[in-house]
Amino acid sequence: MVEFFRDFIAESKRVVWPNRPELFKMTFNVVGLSVMVALIIFVMDYAFSTVISLLQGLL
Repeated sequence: MVEFFRDFIAESKRVVWPNRPELFKMTFNVVGLSVMVALIIFVMDYAFSTVISLLQGLL
């Protein structure tokens, strides 16, 4: 158990954290991509549900 925590501390010291500009850039990228994917899914869902509603009205 002691060896595990020694290894954990040693690995923790090797972690390189991003600086503030990199952090904001990466956060903006993640939020932007998430919004784009959400919009694509919304448009596809709306289109499919509209097509299915039209098909059900024909039957």
